[in-house]
Amino acid sequence: MRYSTVLFDLDGTLINTNELILASFEHTFDIHCPNKFTREDVMPIMGEPLTDQMHFFDPVQADEMVKTYRLFNETEHDRLVEEFPHVLSCLEKLYEYGITMGVTSNKRRVAVEQGLRRFGMEKWMKTIICEGEAERNKPHPDMLLLAMEQLHVSAKETLFVGDSRYDILAAERAGIDSVGVAWSLHVEDVKNHQPTYWIEEMRELLEIVGVE
Repeated sequence: MRYSTVLFDLDGTLINTNELILASFEHTFDIHCPNKFTREDVMPIMGEPLTDQMHFFDPVQADEMVKTYRLFNETEHDRLVEEFPHVLSCLEKLYEYGITMGVTSNKRRVAVEQGLRRFGMEKWMKTIICEGEAERNKPHPDMLLLAMEQLHVSAKETLFVGDSRYDILAAERAGIDSVGVAWSLHVEDVKNHQPTYWIEEMRELLEIVGVE
């Protein structure tokens, strides 16, 4: 096997939360700043920490906007989140081959665990690093470094899979190889940050890891 450990981003990589995220922003905008922003305004900053995103839109109301967003997001989560093709079968196969897996996400733990449970992925993850649990969020390397420390693995044997530039930059700064995914909302932006590998669908990851 080429890699013994695979770390994943969550939103937009393992589970399709795109509509959930955009609907949560639209709901928040309707309440706090109606007719001022649209979902298109959210697209360039997808993947950044939520607090930073809200400060971008309205520094004065940011804290209240975060609360509104999170309430809607948690309430509507299971209705709006969807699977990506081949993710579950790929994770199951990696697990069967003894690959160690984990998740690093800029979201709060409660939201990350909700997403993993929705599709039964939590049983395969040996570590989960969320917002506030490492010194800095992605695109800094801290989350990935902490995950590797917890798993007792080296950068050389670790691979990180993500859908945003923040993921690719975090992997580069942590000294590990990265995989960009074609189902990202920001395909060209991710490609421009030159991930080590590029996959059109998740099952292609099996060959990269070396189990197929």
